[in-house]
Amino acid sequence: MLVFAALARAGGVRSAATQLGMPRSTVSRRLAELEAQAGAPLVVRTARRFTLTDAGNALAERCVELEDVLARSHETVRNAASEPSGVLRVAAAPVLGEEILPKLLATMLARHDKLRIHVTLSVDYVDLRRGDVDVALRAWAIEDASDLYAVLLGTSTTGCWVSPAYARAHGTPQAPADLASHDCILVGTAARAVWTFGAAGREETVAVSGRVRVDSFRLARDLASAGAGIVRAARMLVDPLVATGDLIPVLERHWPRTPLHAVHAGPNPAPPKVRAFIALAREAVPKALRGPP
Repeated sequence: MLVFAALARAGGVRSAATQLGMPRSTVSRRLAELEAQAGAPLVVRTARRFTLTDAGNALAERCVELEDVLARSHETVRNAASEPSGVLRVAAAPVLGEEILPKLLATMLARHDKLRIHVTLSVDYVDLRRGDVDVALRAWAIEDASDLYAVLLGTSTTGCWVSPAYARAHGTPQAPADLASHDCILVGTAARAVWTFGAAGREETVAVSGRVRVDSFRLARDLASAGAGIVRAARMLVDPLVATGDLIPVLERHWPRTPLHAVHAGPNPAPPKVRAFIALAREAVPKALRGPP
């Protein structure tokens, strides 16, 4: 039918073959097959004349419609392959999500009007292989896996902080092991709370305990500023309270630096919506880590 549309438009087998880039014998054979299927002649051909029959004219109109449908279908596929669209499902730890995502996602929505975004903020691990998340912001080591793809966005410093009132009442730890005798504010649902420290290229893990457990780093930070215990949190979250004197740092020489990644499960290359998110995250994350000028 596409050959017949070109044939009707060109007004002859030779011209149609040239337009289509195929042998004249192929065009003639396709025409003969189509006439056999139709059970009626579609063209009248003589040495000097090539015209469509009534049946040929009727069929040509439908063939042109088919050309248009296919062209629009191809355009839809091309756009889907290059333009962010559909639902982008993002997972992030609450601190990362609340500090980084608002401006980033607002920019994405302004640039891509066919895109919708769903965000899940959780202090607990999200398994990307389950298929209900497209991309995640992660502030911990990335597992070695052939089906996960990670893009480094920056490096965050994770520190420990107490209020001046807590420090006066209980003192401050001088080494990570000293945390065992302090009230620590626990974040997340893990049954055993372990804090990781790094110094001189060595990693040290310390089991900690406390009388309060929350699922929000902001709440943990504010509890620490009120004197409830020691909090471990990203520096970008705590800096505002350090500036006002509500929190002071402890164990600074043991603070680990944590790489921040955008992680997605295959395919690779990622879909346009994921690539667009990662491109913006590579700009937004370093700015957030540097903090306000």
